Amino acid sequence: MESLNFTENKYYLSSSVMFFKTNFKKRLKFVKKKFFLFNEISNFLNNCVDHTKNIFIFCAGNSILGQNIDSKNIYIKEIDEQYQIKHKDNIHYVNENIENIIKDCDTIVISDIEHQSNPAKNLLGLSKIIGDNTKIILLSKNMVWMILIKILKFFFNFSPKKNNFLPSSYLENLYSSCNLELIREEKIIAIPIFIPFFTKILNRIFRLPLLNIFCMSNITILKKKTKNSSSNKDLKISFIVPCKNEQDNIKMFEQKIRENKDSNEYLFGDDNSTDETSSEIDKLIQKLTDKKIIKYSGPGICKSENVYKGIDLSNGEIIVIYDADHTVSFEDIKLSVNILKNTNVDFINCTRMIYPQKDGAMKFANFIGNTIFANLFSLLFKKKITDTLCGTKIFYKKDWAKIKENNSKWGVKDLWGDFDLLIGAYKNNLKITEVPVTYYERKENETKMTSLISNTLRMLFIVIYSYYKLRLKR
Repeated sequence: MESLNFTENKYYLSSSVMFFKTNFKKRLKFVKKKFFLFNEISNFLNNCVDHTKNIFIFCAGNSILGQNIDSKNIYIKEIDEQYQIKHKDNIHYVNENIENIIKDCDTIVISDIEHQSNPAKNLLGLSKIIGDNTKIILLSKNMVWMILIKILKFFFNFSPKKNNFLPSSYLENLYSSCNLELIREEKIIAIPIFIPFFTKILNRIFRLPLLNIFCMSNITILKKKTKNSSSNKDLKISFIVPCKNEQDNIKMFEQKIRENKDSNEYLFGDDNSTDETSSEIDKLIQKLTDKKIIKYSGPGICKSENVYKGIDLSNGEIIVIYDADHTVSFEDIKLSVNILKNTNVDFINCTRMIYPQKDGAMKFANFIGNTIFANLFSLLFKKKITDTLCGTKIFYKKDWAKIKENNSKWGVKDLWGDFDLLIGAYKNNLKITEVPVTYYERKENETKMTSLISNTLRMLFIVIYSYYKLRLKR
């Protein structure tokens, strides 16, 4: 593998290096004057780097970005040593052994792509040395602002006049050729001139859909397209099966579990059932002594709390949330798990809205509500989701601690857990992929999704509040 070369004469454009060397005082004055601008960017970056331990930032006279970022260690490569101004103890400026440091970082921020001599080569090189779960966050500008800034440079000389012209529309092509793909994209800062009170309010308003096309800064989060899937081959799966009055459906698990030859575990959470659900789970455990089946008592609050307790108790590396009503086949679950294991996907949201549903599988009102919420979620979070309320979700246990940190903190409690999990995955920059499944009619008993009006209002509030909290608040 060709090693990356981060020396000034190879990594940066020579014109950029010369500008930053000879205009240090002027550039520093400009940065201090525009402190609110860099502060706004770094504050928003904190929405994108939760739980990061080691972050590496490539800078070009703008290392002030690292001042407010929350991370255990912040490593910074600056275009010139003059800009290595220490803001806090956990900031480390580096000029050597950069490649080895990057390998230990879980987040890479590139804020100097305009001044790199060969961005394509550098991105490709990074994709070869970063870990499978490492995220690259790239800062760029939209085309209109790039043209405007280029004109302003001739009058105010705050940045090199010659630099890479890389609008976000072109960068999308660049990512693909460098074995990277887009996970999340945000647009921020429409008003770069500080006006007390008004700038803050207007910049948040302009983050709304459609209006955000006028924003200056793009924050793009990337991860590797391909990963080493061989290490995932023997990962253990934990099935979380929330149960409330499902005695007849529990009986049907025996054959399905017998047919599954993998060493999985099955956690049945009896949520204060008033029928014989608990005793049926006990019978299942007695019949299948060669299988790992665990019964736990749900908290009796709601389905989501039942599921979360099961996940906490699980020991598998992969979590499968599987409703006890058997409306999704084990064959579709197996396919979905294989997709998770063999691709760079982090979170699978199974969707019932692609394949034809079996007669009687979903009530018409539920179908309409699900469609509306899916479109609303897709619009607000710019992530195509066709089925927000499918109970079958699959993800890695290692990501659970990050997801559950914000469970039911989106304004009101999520009684079902579907929005908690989806929004939590989005917040933590996990790659979400939908896998179509065939939706069958419930075998026994009645659906628990009742009280449509109150549930609809609750879920609507969660989506709107989470959008505000994730994309407008900071």
